[in-house]
Parts: sequence; C-alpha cells; structure tokens
Amino acid sequence: MLSFRLAGGFAVVLALFVGVRSVDWYPPEEMLTVWVNGSPQEAQLYRRIADQYSRENPEVRFRLEVVPGRNVVQKLLTGMDAGHAPDICVLHWRTMAQVASTGQLLPIDDLVRRDGVDADDYYPVGLQAYRYNGQLFGLPVKGSTITCFYNKALFDEYGVEYPTSDWTWEEMLEKAKKLTVDIDQDGLNDIYGVSPYDIANYVWSGGGNFLRKENGRFVSNLDDPKVQEAVQFYVDLFFKHRISPPRPGVRTDAPMSTFTFEAGRIAIDISGPWRIPQYQFLDRFEWDTALFPRGPAGRKTRYAGVGFVIWKGSKQPEVAWDLVKHMVGPEATAEMAGIGSDMPPQRSVARRAFVREDTPWAEESFVKSMDYDVHLFPQELWWEDLYRRMLDELDSALSGRESVESALARAHRTTNDYLDRIHADEAAL
Repeated sequence: MLSFRLAGGFAVVLALFVGVRSVDWYPPEEMLTVWVNGSPQEAQLYRRIADQYSRENPEVRFRLEVVPGRNVVQKLLTGMDAGHAPDICVLHWRTMAQVASTGQLLPIDDLVRRDGVDADDYYPVGLQAYRYNGQLFGLPVKGSTITCFYNKALFDEYGVEYPTSDWTWEEMLEKAKKLTVDIDQDGLNDIYGVSPYDIANYVWSGGGNFLRKENGRFVSNLDDPKVQEAVQFYVDLFFKHRISPPRPGVRTDAPMSTFTFEAGRIAIDISGPWRIPQYQFLDRFEWDTALFPRGPAGRKTRYAGVGFVIWKGSKQPEVAWDLVKHMVGPEATAEMAGIGSDMPPQRSVARRAFVREDTPWAEESFVKSMDYDVHLFPQELWWEDLYRRMLDELDSALSGRESVESALARAHRTTNDYLDRIHADEAAL
C-alpha cells in the first residue's frame, strides 16, 4: 500500500516539488522508486495517476519523486553505476541514446507483445523515439511536433488572410512581410511577422538532412544544395526580409523580451502545443493555430516527447512494467491531455481527449500535424554533441555575420572530421 504521512501543508508542498517525503519504510527490494519530472501541474497529475494505481493495487509499494529534468539523466546514470537507480523514470526522448547505450534499461518488446499493448494505436514516431539499436526501451506518455500559433487580431487589422491547411513557405513569407510593421516610423520594427523556431524543420521540409549514409557509415549531408537553400530561406527571414525578431546574441536597439507573441509583437509564432498553458489565458487578443507551412519537399517537422523507462536492475521488473502500463495507459494520457501542454501518444486518445470544443483555438492542428512526416534526430550516443558543434559552426550565418555558403562549408568539414573520429574509435574496439 502506498502510504504517505506528511505533516502539514508545508510538507505536502515540499514532498511534491522536491521529492522528499516521509514514508512507511520497507526493505528496498519491496519498494519501487519512480522518478518523474515536468511542470508542477504535471507533477500533480503523475501523483494522481499513481495514487489511482495504488488504490487498485494496495499490495504494491512505491515512492514517487519529482526530479528536475535538467538533473535527471546525470543522476540516473550515477545511480545505475552505483546499483541504486529508480525502478522507473521519465525521460525525454533525446536522452534515450545516452541512457540506453549503457545497457541498463529493460527491453520491453516482448512485454508489449505478451500483454497486448495496442502498439498500432501509438503514433509510430513516438515508439520509434524510444528504440535504440532496434529494441524498444520505453513507452511515451506524451508527444507532439511543430505547429504555428497566430495572432488573429493582427491578421484582421492588417487585412491578411489566415493560414490555410496547405499553406507554403512562400505564403508564410508574404503574410509575414505584411505583418511586420514599424508603427511609430522610427526605423525599428514594432511588430514582427514570424518567429520561425529552429532550422531543423526547414532543412527537412526543404528536402535535406543533416547526415546521410555512405557504405553503411554516417557522413555529413551539409553539402547538399537543398540544405543550403533551406538554411538560406531561414536566415533571410532575419536579415534580408527582416520579418523575424533578432535572435539572442544579435545586437538590437530593442529589448528581446518585448518581441513576444504574448505581448502582441509577433504575428506568427512557430512552436508546439507546450505553449498552450502559456497562451491560454491571453485576453488582449484572439489567437488560433495552424499547421507548419509546406516546404519544397512537403511538411516535415521535428518530434518532441517524454516517456517512461524501466531500469534493468529493478528487483521487481514485472511490477514496474505493470505500473508503467498504468502511467501511460489511455485513461492516464487522456488526463494528461487535460493539461493541454502536449498530446497523448495514442491516436485514439488524442482525437477524443486533446481536441476540445470549449476553446476558441483549434487543437485539431496539433493532431493533424502528427499525421505528416515527423522526424527524429539520429538515435546515436554522439548525436547531441555533434549537433551542438554543427550549430556552433552555423551560428555566424544564423547571426548574419557570415554567408550561409561559407558557414555550411565549414560545418560540413567539422562534421565529417568528427564522424571520422567516431568511426575510427568504433573500429578500434
């Protein structure tokens, strides 16, 4: 039985947000430990879902702790090395390669098949995000991709038609030009047409990719003309057309904090449903949502999501698996949809629980976006480090200090040099 004895309101708050609580102590092998992270609202919801499991399974004893997301991977790896890790942990998908490569996660393919988990109802990209070297190590609890928010009041004021379901990069560009306004005629834009998010969605939608395979090995694909065209389109939004607010680190005469969607200073904000909790209480203007615009190769956007994994060293793997099934089951993910910060990982739940009729904006855009080509970055241990190096090399172009062609050429060389070292290290093993 899950039994928490907390003294007073302060203890409740401390337990929920720090993960420190007084419990009935049992031998370690009888007590499951569950690590979760996220917003305070998400932490409360995880607690509620876990409490429901406890009521239905009073013989199962576990402790749920809230661990800040920025610390969870290092703490998890340290605990695994020491043999004292949580039985269950919530992980962002982009940390999967780092954790799964240690061999310390429990593969769950056989468990999914044995227990009849409806894998076909999951968005394929959500399950693929938790695969490493062909094995499934986790189940997503929420996930989504990139879409658009737009300020209806600005569109109406300047006579611009709202985005359609099949709008393109070129149409976004034309709308954003009309919505970029220097109201007081002082030579500085007071309203910007679009905040374009990052370059990945443009590279993919432009028909390019960061890497390709040659003779079974990864090599840089930054020499692909399609990549250059996509990055050039992105950079031109800032420096040729001047319809996007200056990126952080670029000198500007206006405070960056003023160029926000909430302040009514950006007409089109390219982001994802995790913005809904931030935007839903806006009362100064009406806003709505739209799909990411189609590029030359179609609509291709990046995945974002978190899921539950199980430590291979758990003393009670079957019990841990049963709890994970509950935490990511349709009833639980439907509750998670109520927060509005991300979509359920199952198609059926997303359609019935995430799309609401009592909001003035269209959640349908987020659901539809998952049916297009949603991309993952490579599930390789070295990818995150390499991607940072790529972006470092491209920063001078993204900041307008160097041509896209020149920066990409250098990034291409840096990427291939890095991959050559990786392949040499692998060959030496």
